[in-house]
Amino acid sequence: MFELILVADWSASSTRDPATPKKDAVWICADLHGEQTVQYCRTRADGIAFIEDWLARGHRTLLGFDFAMGWPAGFAEVLTGERRALAVWDWLAQRIEDGADNRNNRFDVAQEINRAFPGVGPLWGHPAGRSYPDLPERGRDRCDHGVPEHRRVEDYAPSAQSALKLFTTGSVGSQALMGCAALAGLRRRHPSLTVWPQETGFRFVPDTDLIVEIYPSLHEPDPHEIKDAGQVMATARALRAASADWFTAPAVEPDADRIAAEEGWILGVLPPSSCFALPPGTDWTPVDTALETLRRDCAPVTGIEDVPVGTATGRILARSLVATRANPPATNAAVDGWAFDHATLRPGPIPVAPGRAAAGQPFAGVVPPGHALRILTGAEVPAGADTVALQEDAMVEGDRLKLKAIPKAGANTRGAGEDVATGDPVLPAGRLMRPTDVGFAIAAGHGTLPVRTPLRVGVLSTGDEITAPGSLTGIPDVNRPMLLAMLRAWGLAPVDLGCVPDAGNALAAALDGAEVDAILTSGGASAGDEDHLSRLLRDRGGVHHWRIAIKPGRPLALGRWNGTPLFGLPGNPVAAFTCAALFARPALLQMAGAGWRMPERLSVPAAFSKRKKAGRTEVLRARLRDGRAEVFRSEGSGLVSGLSWAEGFVLLDDAARDVEPGTPVPYLSFAALGLG
Repeated sequence: MFELILVADWSASSTRDPATPKKDAVWICADLHGEQTVQYCRTRADGIAFIEDWLARGHRTLLGFDFAMGWPAGFAEVLTGERRALAVWDWLAQRIEDGADNRNNRFDVAQEINRAFPGVGPLWGHPAGRSYPDLPERGRDRCDHGVPEHRRVEDYAPSAQSALKLFTTGSVGSQALMGCAALAGLRRRHPSLTVWPQETGFRFVPDTDLIVEIYPSLHEPDPHEIKDAGQVMATARALRAASADWFTAPAVEPDADRIAAEEGWILGVLPPSSCFALPPGTDWTPVDTALETLRRDCAPVTGIEDVPVGTATGRILARSLVATRANPPATNAAVDGWAFDHATLRPGPIPVAPGRAAAGQPFAGVVPPGHALRILTGAEVPAGADTVALQEDAMVEGDRLKLKAIPKAGANTRGAGEDVATGDPVLPAGRLMRPTDVGFAIAAGHGTLPVRTPLRVGVLSTGDEITAPGSLTGIPDVNRPMLLAMLRAWGLAPVDLGCVPDAGNALAAALDGAEVDAILTSGGASAGDEDHLSRLLRDRGGVHHWRIAIKPGRPLALGRWNGTPLFGLPGNPVAAFTCAALFARPALLQMAGAGWRMPERLSVPAAFSKRKKAGRTEVLRARLRDGRAEVFRSEGSGLVSGLSWAEGFVLLDDAARDVEPGTPVPYLSFAALGLG
């Protein structure tokens, strides 16, 4: 996503650091297309100069700093009158003095900040033996200032320190004061820089240079004699591998717009929607929201190849077709009979012209006026004729033809191009080719077709308890063979990735080694001790949505692994089938080049009763009998027999409703899902 990644481990030191590299100083990693340069800077001024040198080179840049770029709720508004972190940046830039030798006035500015608040605080911490009347030395000495200790993001990064703490071990508040003042100046000198999420909201903005807040402790340091250097290297590499999901995942937070503008966020820290532990008041992600995310983010990834038209069944047409020839190519006879020019007939017997016209054996001459010529079905109507009389309505006596009745002009003929004319549209791009489509393409003049290369979709089962089909122990692996079969039915190229045990390293290795375009997993997507998929996605992957508001279907993870779309399906076979059909299918078909395909639902009367609560979409296994929707005897998602019994789904949206026999309900057949 970015050509250049700059990662800065900042410092609020009041003295110039020594010439010999040391820890707790300014360290910056410049990663250009994966090639890294690490710089030790003795002062913040040196660090800014190093950064500006890189910015001047014109690469698309992601610039990360390891200090808070916002403050807890209410801080900005009290200090500046605006609920914007960037207003605080500008306020600080007017007051912070930062010398070329690192000397600064941060504690004096901190006192001025505290004087804007009621009570004592909110900032605290200063060197012992120094007198700062409006800046408490200890956090417990503060009171009644009205500011929470932490930002929302720090609830999900437990080791992150409060931006209100200015001194002693682990303090980051001083770095925030010094750093945000410096960034305000950097933004003035480089207008292309945009701050995420304060200016962008929780979305990824393409073709923009971004400033982001980072937290190097999220990543294991690279080997280096000084840990700070190893951390900026590892963080730069993690940002290089990050997906757009890192920028959008916090959007599920309640009050997301305010959080983005006022408090900011640490890039790479995902909110609890990533692990199902949603805070009170947070709604599950609606089905439509999850589908819209997939529609937006799962773009076509397959290539194009030409194949013989006879082999194109089941393939996805890559480009729209037009007819290269007319069908029929010329006016021809629809029946066996006699051809003549209707306008030239005279009363009485009709003279018969010598010869005949047959399919593939056209008549070479011209039918004389007032004459009839023998013609067979499919034969090109010869020159001098425009009408065909049925053989059953004619009788030949010698060289004369008698007709029971004269047909209308043009009768029993098929006009040239009646089916399709040269240049007419034939089949649209994205068409999943059926045998009938192959026939139409051939009739329209095509011998080869441009089709999409097959989308490779890996299927992986997880769990120590999973055993091979046919085993009398453990839990048989229902999901993997079932999902592989579903992919084949959709015209995709399934790849069997096997089954891995409940071990994070084994799962990560299997996912890393999957050379596919998309991945379906089953199991491990909840929040238990052995649910490694959810943890790995949180730590290394990217997440669209977790905990979709659907039943059956909890848990369900929609995200990415090394940039590859991943559908973390539930381990329960009924839920896995349901979520694959409703979520994976449209996304995978769009990735394959077939476009976003939402199957048509029928409105049919119910043959059952149900009282449904509000909150989640419910998917009932169903089938039609006598035009009415029956549902399976139990909604229990552990009953795999219900999938075999069913022929489709009844889908009840997230609203509360009472269903009685005869109530119209939406019915979605398995055939409409490509599984009939």
